[in-house]
Amino acid sequence: MMMTNDQQKRSRPLGMELFEITPVILGGDPVDPKNKTWLTRQQHFEAVRYWNRVIHELRERKNG
Repeated sequence: MMMTNDQQKRSRPLGMELFEITPVILGGDPVDPKNKTWLTRQQHFEAVRYWNRVIHELRERKNG
């Protein structure tokens, strides 16, 4: 049985953040559990910074 996003958030391990492995803006599935992982707060910060940089670079290339 697949859990909904709300169920996943409610079952959050202490100190962990639910994170989409591939961002929706880059084609990641927002509801597929295979696109979700639990990260520590520090890992979450690092992953968000990484994906923000990737998205920024892609937008720069697209806009020339």
